[in-house]
Amino acid sequence: MDGVLGLPSLQTILPATYRPIVVICIGIWGWAFSLLILIRSHMDPASILQIHPDKNVNLHNPIFAIASVLTCIITLNLWFCYHYGTPSSWFPLITYLAAFIMILWPGKGFYRKERTRFLRVLRRLFSLNIFAPVFFSDIILADILTSLSNVFGDLFTTLCVILAGQDATLEKTQVDYHRDVFLPILISIPYFIRLRQCTSEYIDSNRKTKRHLFNALKYASAFPVILLSAAQKRAAMYVAETGSVPKSWMAFVFFNSMYSFWWDISMDWNLVHITQGGTGGKLGSVLSVPTVRIRRHLHFSQPMLYILATAIDFLLRTTWSMKLSSHLFVKKLENSIFLVELLEVIRRWIWVIFRMESEWVKRNQISLPSHRNDHDPIRMDLLDRGKLTPISEEDDDGDDNDNQTI
Repeated sequence: MDGVLGLPSLQTILPATYRPIVVICIGIWGWAFSLLILIRSHMDPASILQIHPDKNVNLHNPIFAIASVLTCIITLNLWFCYHYGTPSSWFPLITYLAAFIMILWPGKGFYRKERTRFLRVLRRLFSLNIFAPVFFSDIILADILTSLSNVFGDLFTTLCVILAGQDATLEKTQVDYHRDVFLPILISIPYFIRLRQCTSEYIDSNRKTKRHLFNALKYASAFPVILLSAAQKRAAMYVAETGSVPKSWMAFVFFNSMYSFWWDISMDWNLVHITQGGTGGKLGSVLSVPTVRIRRHLHFSQPMLYILATAIDFLLRTTWSMKLSSHLFVKKLENSIFLVELLEVIRRWIWVIFRMESEWVKRNQISLPSHRNDHDPIRMDLLDRGKLTPISEEDDDGDDNDNQTI
């Protein structure tokens, strides 16, 4: 089927059943490039993530290798699909099974240490123990999963389409597999994980650090958006009849987007802060004027990088406007959801780079001369240092002689 201007449609080039794993593959490439950028910028991501580094292998090399193999699997499978199958055949299932086998392979080869570490972090993420310690690497992966939350819903839809043996359409599987029930649950899981982590961090601070509670509010604010989005079809009918979108939905989406953006630049990146500065004179002790301050210690030498990152984060955090438009023009923007997922992956890897840069600056401030005053924007007392030593479970890999490990 032709798309715009006679060009092949996205469904023809990339069937819907392949899109989830393609987004995941692009995410793995993004993680590898993020690590490469951090290393080239003279930062040590291994120490930030609290893992044992390998002097002989760069941290990003195994990730590039895994991403390359997964890309070859997807490309080869798509080639067979184009020539010998249809988008609704079992070819996509082979791709997903191959990816799972690659991760779960019990052999010592093919970067076993990295694969074991990934599964170990996943086990900690899905633990329901709110008293368990939360490590920085766990937080990074959990935040990445929130950006892939819609992809998890797409994975379920893909499985429904494959089992149904039908074309990759949503309507045909809506009733048979109760997608309107399971999709919101699957999409909510990463936010529940981060909510649990924030609760654990708050308990670990002896219930003194209120920052974790405000962080938990950010993730809790996603639940109304997910639940209201679950009624997308009904919302589309409402829009068609009234010409407007539900105001409650707009309010929740706007709050979640703006609150998340403020948290990104103010807390996660520790870049911009609003402080209360005195006005001076006799009224100085009574009146105060809010002052916007920028973090003094920036690891990247070009301040423009921080400005661009902030602008991109704001624009991509507000992709909710495109989602609202998709209800009005769902036929014309058939592939808008896939585009939004790709943009969110891009935003997340920019976020990862500056989140880890902030953590690197924060930890190195221990050894730097301090000339801070009461209004210093770096606010070290409000930032979580975490545990600076490697995670104890990393010692389990200490005797691993596999030369393809980090």
